[in-house]
Amino acid sequence: MLKKTFFLPLLLIMMISAGCGFQLRGKVELPEGVEPLLIGGIQSSDQLAIELRNLLGAYGVELTENASAANFQIHILQQKKDKRSATLGQKAKVAEYQLTEEISFELRNAKGQRVLGPNRLTERKIMPNDPNKVVSTRDEENLLRREMLQNLAAKIARQLRNFDYASQPVTEQ
Repeated sequence: MLKKTFFLPLLLIMMISAGCGFQLRGKVELPEGVEPLLIGGIQSSDQLAIELRNLLGAYGVELTENASAANFQIHILQQKKDKRSATLGQKAKVAEYQLTEEISFELRNAKGQRVLGPNRLTERKIMPNDPNKVVSTRDEENLLRREMLQNLAAKIARQLRNFDYASQPVTEQ
């Protein structure tokens, strides 16, 4: 009896969330004919390319390494990172840093013509600084920067999802 009373509310919640069109945050569903996509403009070993490829691949978006096979191309034009002191503590030592990751990208069709962008996206985080823990501070910065790149990849994915592909001619491969 206990099992039925436990599963009934769970089943009810699942049915309600499925019926209202609930989707996981970041879900990317592209119209038919848009895929495969090419991620270009940056090295394939670059962390942003890896995060974008992982995110799109996890949601079933077909990717390609071949420009002639791609219906659209995500082209990263520029990527900058910055680290500035945000606040000072005792004896004018840096208490917090502001980390910034900024990218500029555009979407190109199969002919290489720009159809979206260039768009500039920025992520900022505040990181506490402990001058007595240099190694852990560096590790924390690396972790925060990776999280920032994941957020930028998600922002690109949302713009891809919201783009009006119907107004763009798509070549069938």
